[in-house]
Amino acid sequence: MTTRYQCLQRLAPRITDELIVTSVGATARELHALIPRDGNLYRVHMGGSESLGLGLAMALPHRRVIAFEGDGSVLMGLSALPVIGRYRPPNLLVVVFDNQLYEGGGRLPTMTAQGTDLVALAQAAGIRAALRVEDAEGFDVALEAAFRSGETGYIVASVEPGTSAPYAAMDGTENKYRFIHYIEETEGIQVLQGPARSGAR
Repeated sequence: MTTRYQCLQRLAPRITDELIVTSVGATARELHALIPRDGNLYRVHMGGSESLGLGLAMALPHRRVIAFEGDGSVLMGLSALPVIGRYRPPNLLVVVFDNQLYEGGGRLPTMTAQGTDLVALAQAAGIRAALRVEDAEGFDVALEAAFRSGETGYIVASVEPGTSAPYAAMDGTENKYRFIHYIEETEGIQVLQGPARSGAR
């Protein structure tokens, strides 16, 4: 088994102009430690990263979008799976780090510790390329395949509990505006209107 941080280390060299969204928890601070950039939106509510990633991928079909979830977050937002399976945007990659725990909420076990199979759920919802990896090398191979496949990628990575990055005090409002301005600047479009454009940069 591998760690979330080791998987993110494999991802880091591949990142160029992708839009990345993360759920709450350690993924956000580990990603921030490894790849700090305005194109990352951190700490989307539990169960929300997949849905937000889907929306971004469909709105910007020429742009790769990567959505990070945890097993607990996916289980809280299962309604996203059939919608992703219905539309299957080829520019969307979902990565689920499955440590079988609600690690930030007292380390209570999630249902993946009791046999729930997130890959089977995703495949049943229509996400045909869903797969599980057990180590960093397998994660690297799965990333390569997802970046080349031309269809929605869905990688469930079995990872150990714990984190390799200290807590990072990230201002959510500033992060949101930086992310929006990054999209505006790289896409040459206007997302915010009027007074809202005066938000933090």
